[in-house]
Amino acid sequence: MLDKIIIYSFYLLFFLTPLFWTSLNHELFEFNKMFLTYGFTVIIVGAWFLKIINRKSLIINRTPLDIPLLLFLGANILSTIFSIDTHTSIWGYYSRLNGGLLSLISYLLLYWAFVSNMDKEKVFILLKFALASGVIVSLWGILEHFGVSPSCVILRGEFNASCWVQDVQARVFASLGQPNWMAGYLAMLIFPALYFFLSSKNLTKAEKSEYENKSEVASNLALKYHAKNIPYPPRTGQPLSAGAQFSIMSDYFKLKTIISPSVFWFISLICYYLAFTFTYSRGPTLGLIGGFIVFILFSLKNFKKITPVLLTFILINLLFGSALTDFKLISKFAPPPRPAISLPASSGTQLETGGTESGQIRLIVWQGALDIFKNYPIFGSGLETFAYSYYQFRPVSHNLTSEWDFLYNKAHNEYLNYLATTGIVGFGTYILIIGTFAVFCIRYYVSSIKQKIHNTYYLLLATSLLASYVSYLIYNFFLFSVVIIALFFYLFPALAFVATESTKVYRLKVTLYTNLARGIVLLAIFYLLFSIFQLWYADSLFAKGEKASDLGNAGRAYNLLTSASDLNQGEPFYRSELGFAAAQAASALSQTDATLSADLTDEAILQTNAVFKTSPKNISFYRTAVRTYFELASLDEKYFDKTLEALDMATALAPTDPKLYYNKGLVLLQVGDKEKAKEAFEKAVKLKPNYQEAIDEIN
Repeated sequence: MLDKIIIYSFYLLFFLTPLFWTSLNHELFEFNKMFLTYGFTVIIVGAWFLKIINRKSLIINRTPLDIPLLLFLGANILSTIFSIDTHTSIWGYYSRLNGGLLSLISYLLLYWAFVSNMDKEKVFILLKFALASGVIVSLWGILEHFGVSPSCVILRGEFNASCWVQDVQARVFASLGQPNWMAGYLAMLIFPALYFFLSSKNLTKAEKSEYENKSEVASNLALKYHAKNIPYPPRTGQPLSAGAQFSIMSDYFKLKTIISPSVFWFISLICYYLAFTFTYSRGPTLGLIGGFIVFILFSLKNFKKITPVLLTFILINLLFGSALTDFKLISKFAPPPRPAISLPASSGTQLETGGTESGQIRLIVWQGALDIFKNYPIFGSGLETFAYSYYQFRPVSHNLTSEWDFLYNKAHNEYLNYLATTGIVGFGTYILIIGTFAVFCIRYYVSSIKQKIHNTYYLLLATSLLASYVSYLIYNFFLFSVVIIALFFYLFPALAFVATESTKVYRLKVTLYTNLARGIVLLAIFYLLFSIFQLWYADSLFAKGEKASDLGNAGRAYNLLTSASDLNQGEPFYRSELGFAAAQAASALSQTDATLSADLTDEAILQTNAVFKTSPKNISFYRTAVRTYFELASLDEKYFDKTLEALDMATALAPTDPKLYYNKGLVLLQVGDKEKAKEAFEKAVKLKPNYQEAIDEIN
């Protein structure tokens, strides 16, 4: 039973994670996928511990990646200890969560649970579950491109794609939440699908005919014997059960409607690539090209077999274009565009109206990441703290882009992100993991060639997983990892080691009071699962509270955010927003209930101060504090000073952010200090020469 729990939990983890999302949370996609992963980790590891207790022996399979992974874990623990925001380093940046210390521990536990409990037969089944999920995601994305998002059908019952703010038809994202993430995910799936395409054996006409005849005879005999309640097959000594009868009939039906396996995988590959194309994502496209180069180099004998696949992919790009080309044959047959209505010219700059090229913005962000590394060279600024440390070293040139006021919580380059947030120690161990797996695959390939077994399916599988890894590595140069891609990063090597039987069994006898140990593990499993659900539910309340606050319903927002904070007392983000909601409620009640208004004012100050104690370098919390104090200033002018204080603290953490100086100028105007207000506006314009609102205030 425990083996089945582990096995099917892994299957469901790979199948459900790409598909799982809800509209109930603060962040719809990554947050839910991470919590689902936590849940499956608890179930899998708990069942594994129960197996250890039952056997009174710890059995763990050693792999070539054990030491690199442990070193990487140690580096991330040190980065967390020396972090500028320990809470974020432990949990990850809120809403994403992937990348924090807890998520890393979860992935590593899944890695060792996999290599210690799964065999090579299970590897192929697991990949089929992952590929089946990929087909669903691909069909989802294809429908979105043609104007019918299943998300809109689910959420609103509408057969269109208008439920999203983003233009999902232009760049699809299905159940992944962002086009680049979907493209990176599909790029890693295409190569295992190629493996099944190349390794599938088609039945000849004679084999298929013989198989059908045998199945038909078996089916007729099954019906005959079952009707007379006679054991069938006779050697079993038991009457044929209804389930067994159904199984035989099902096999017969499948044979009657059989599709050639290679045709099935070919169709699947078309689905993957068509959906991949509709994301129009450059980084993953370059990754896919790199993966194909590796796959072809390591599998030259299969080049002719995959030629139809490559030609079909090229045809798809000719018809629908790609992220790297503008030509679309299908556009040649589209009706001419209607004449546009002439509109007045925008007062904004060309950058702001047209949008800055993403490559240019990335170069600026990368420069900031390198500056962080120079100032935190050993252990970095702290795991997952890029959103805060970047503001300290944000290049002034960022202010001249169309995304000048966007918050960047990642460096959009996984390598620079690790370098900035975990320093040379974390970055070095991360590269060690990648290098160790790449060297393993190359050595396995060379040894297979020498032993003249290079046509084995296991070598082909190792090649496909290496190609997926290369795709990931190139993708991560331009973007960053998300939950499902991180799962693939840690578990694809585990699949390769198990499939190629490259593990070594390590046994350790353990003396346990069996019943007591079982009870402790079971209690831990239920407690952790309940805690995971409680945290997830707290986030759903928090999301409702945020919406109520945005709609101006201060009372409802305060109540919901209080409930969320009670359920997740360690989350400063909740307390920050609760402080602002309390200030809104205090302002709303100032004329009708002075006593309650005063209590809410105290609550707002209390929550805001508590946030600063746990996260003194989180620029986002200072921005919220500015809003909170400014709201309270309508009740008592002394809070104008607190507002300016918070702004000064914020500008110390983000010295190149012009918006902070602009807001400071507005507050100074409120208190009548026009001279200092002008200085603040001039500082904002110095940082952003095209800041029209600040220029207007100066004039």
